[in-house]
Amino acid sequence: MAERFRQAVIVAAGFGSRLQPMRPGGSLIKPLEPVGGRPILLRVLDAAFDAGIEEAVIVVGHMADVVESTVRKWSVAGPVRFVFNPRYELSNGVSLCCGARECTGHFVLLMSDHLFQVGTLRRMVTRGMGTDLAVLAVDHKIDQVFDLDDATKVVAEGDRIVQIGKDLASYNCIDTGMFLLADTVTPRLEALIRDEGDASISRVMKQLIAERRMGAFDIGDGFWQDVDTPEMLHEAERAIAEGRFQG
Repeated sequence: MAERFRQAVIVAAGFGSRLQPMRPGGSLIKPLEPVGGRPILLRVLDAAFDAGIEEAVIVVGHMADVVESTVRKWSVAGPVRFVFNPRYELSNGVSLCCGARECTGHFVLLMSDHLFQVGTLRRMVTRGMGTDLAVLAVDHKIDQVFDLDDATKVVAEGDRIVQIGKDLASYNCIDTGMFLLADTVTPRLEALIRDEGDASISRVMKQLIAERRMGAFDIGDGFWQDVDTPEMLHEAERAIAEGRFQG
């Protein structure tokens, strides 16, 4: 039977510290910041539902009440649930764990600040996980990645990921922030957080890489853009104006 990815966890809990200079007094709420006239998170939600996701689980933290009340006013194509991460100052793996607990079966993991093409997510879900416990969408078009220094680097061998990290000296593709995850990843995250007090998403991925259970999905000609700094935001707006997220 083919795998189903009915739910998407969207991590939207962080402070967005590198975008804060765009708004005085720390008033910026990153998921709600407009890009090309529409909030980043709304763009992510629309793309997820257009790709066939049936329910979004949004993990909130910083200014959670404002994020939730704002999103509830939007007209989106599917149901949205909210999960509060009271320790949102910790690494993003803690937010992932909060959202993963709300999922039944395999799920998609998306970042609230990574824009992508609908077609990329559709193809990724169709590809599925096979015997892997996680699959990461990677971009081999390294020369086209905006702000490469900030990107998380990946070494892939065919459809297998063998290394991941921001500081890799040698790599052949880039982490796009889109994952397929098995429900069995949740207890792994819980164990890491219990034992170490914190856990990044990359931390649990490295565990899966060591077990050779981490797959790679090549996005090919697909386009994506992280929105983590004012410069990245302006680049995303330029890409939207040029229609590069269509497809």
